[in-house]
Amino acid sequence: MPSTVVHVAFGLLVAAAVLGPYFDRRALLAVAAAVVFVDLDTVTSLVLESTHRALFHTVLLPLFAATYLYAETRLGERSLVRERYGDRGVRVAWAAIAAVVVSGIGLDLTNPAGVNILYPLHDQFYAFDGAANYSTRAGFQQSFVEVGTATPEPSGGGGGGGARVDVGGQGSTRDYHVGSGIDPDKGREPKDVRRVFPVVFRGWQLLLVVASVVGLTIRARLSPEVAMAETTPVPAETDGDAEPAVRRVDDASDDTDPDSTDSPGDEGDVA
Repeated sequence: MPSTVVHVAFGLLVAAAVLGPYFDRRALLAVAAAVVFVDLDTVTSLVLESTHRALFHTVLLPLFAATYLYAETRLGERSLVRERYGDRGVRVAWAAIAAVVVSGIGLDLTNPAGVNILYPLHDQFYAFDGAANYSTRAGFQQSFVEVGTATPEPSGGGGGGGARVDVGGQGSTRDYHVGSGIDPDKGREPKDVRRVFPVVFRGWQLLLVVASVVGLTIRARLSPEVAMAETTPVPAETDGDAEPAVRRVDDASDDTDPDSTDSPGDEGDVA
C-alpha cells in the first residue's frame, strides 16, 4: 500500500514535468498539499464508515477542477483566475490536478486494495491490478481486465449466463473496507487493535522516494531562474568619480570639441 510519503514523492516528480519555468519551492508546496488532501479521507472514514479510498479518491473531484479551470481560462473572454494569479497560477493548478490524478489516485488504483473511483455516483471499489506479457506458447496475455462467461442463474429459466467483464471490482462501501492506521477495521475496534502507519512497504517505493529527492534537487539547480541568476553578470559597484563603462564618442567634425584640430588645407588656415 503506497503511503502518503510515496504519493507526495511521485506527485512532485509529475509536477516537475508539468510546471516548466514556474518550478520553484512554492509551486511544489502547493502540489504536495493537493496530493496530501486526497489521503485525508482516512480521517473522514471515522465519521462516514469505509469512505477511505472513496470520498477524496474519486476521480470526479479532479475532473470537475480540470473542467472548471479549462472553461474559466480558455473559453471565456475574461479569466478571473488568470487575472489574479497570472499564468503561473494556472500552470501550478494544472500541475496539482495532474499530480492528484496520477499519484494521489492512480497509485492507489493499481494497488490490490483498489479505489472507489466514481464515488458517490457509482459506489464500487476497483483495483486496476494485474499483469501483461507475451508467451511463445500462449501469445499475448493480460489480467487487468478479465472477460468470461457469467454463471447462469440456478433457477430453471434455461437462459445462458452471458458475458462477464471483471475490471477488479471489490465491493461497495457497505461491504468493503480499506484499512488504515487511523481506521484499521470496519465497525467497532477492540482496544488492542493493531495500527500500522506505512512509510515504504516495497523496495520500489523506497527507490521512488530517493529518486524524487535526487531528481527535484537536480531540477532545482537546472531551473531557468537559477541558471539565469548564475550566468547573468552582476555589475560592479562604482563611486561617483569612476568613468562610465560606455563613453559617448562625438562626431569628429564637431567644432565644439575642444580636442579637435584643424587639418592643413581647410578653410581658415593661414599660409
